[in-house]
Amino acid sequence: MNVNSITPNANSAAPQSELRDRFDQFVGESLFGQMLQSMRKSLGKPAYFHGGRAEEVFQSQLDQLLVEKISDASSEQITEPMYELFAANMGQRHDASQLTDFVNEQEAQDAIGQLDNLQRQTQSQDSQTDSTIMSRLDLSI
Repeated sequence: MNVNSITPNANSAAPQSELRDRFDQFVGESLFGQMLQSMRKSLGKPAYFHGGRAEEVFQSQLDQLLVEKISDASSEQITEPMYELFAANMGQRHDASQLTDFVNEQEAQDAIGQLDNLQRQTQSQDSQTDSTIMSRLDLSI
């Protein structure tokens, strides 16, 4: 669901629900992405069954899929306290379950836009890393 699909006549719970989903997705993917990236750096190459340069090139794509699946499965458990702080930083000092009464639709759409921008920046950095690896692969052939 993107911001453009939210109509002005939509009930106020829809933007907050979408905001919560985007927040969970962003925080989960950021957290688990960094964790998986650190794990990959700390592990050495196995003596057997290593895929060589091709594995190195496509490892980030596999990692991205793993991060998305892990994030979908468990991000809500981690992000609950973070979301409450996020809501409090938006100027609200209320329980997140009461957020629909205090955050207007425009604030929710602005926050969704900010999360989308951060996610695009992260993906852009990942694609730049992939292109660097691909250029090294081309040079080594």
